[in-house]
Amino acid sequence: MFSKRGQISIDVVIAMFFILLVSAVLTYHVFHTVRNIEYAEMIERGHSILDIFENYALVAYSREVTLSTTFEPIGDRGYTIRFSNKEIVVDSETTVVFRKEYDGNTTYVSVTSNNLRYLQETLPPNIVTISFGDFYVSKNISVRIR
Repeated sequence: MFSKRGQISIDVVIAMFFILLVSAVLTYHVFHTVRNIEYAEMIERGHSILDIFENYALVAYSREVTLSTTFEPIGDRGYTIRFSNKEIVVDSETTVVFRKEYDGNTTYVSVTSNNLRYLQETLPPNIVTISFGDFYVSKNISVRIR
């Protein structure tokens, strides 16, 4: 009789252990999925920012006008737009100006900003990247920019 009661309590302990193990695995997967959804949303926002950047550059190039727009951080997360030998750090409201220029050999869109920094490294003249710190999104745009 005593051995059966001991057997029941061991079965209960083993069952509780497996329930805790399954709960831990499920919780890990739920949190991992939530983090991946957050990254996917950031990537989608990065693509839309690069599309806006390209649209302003295209309009400035084709219509020969000077355009300005304002980029803002995504929530509390800033980002860096990198092109040619420049980068624009968007950690607060940042104004960006697009203007068509000609240097004697090529026509390009000059991009300036109030948060502009010059870099030693140079990207190709039609590549724009947006970096969120631990990952980045890149786009090959239709016009040359500097």
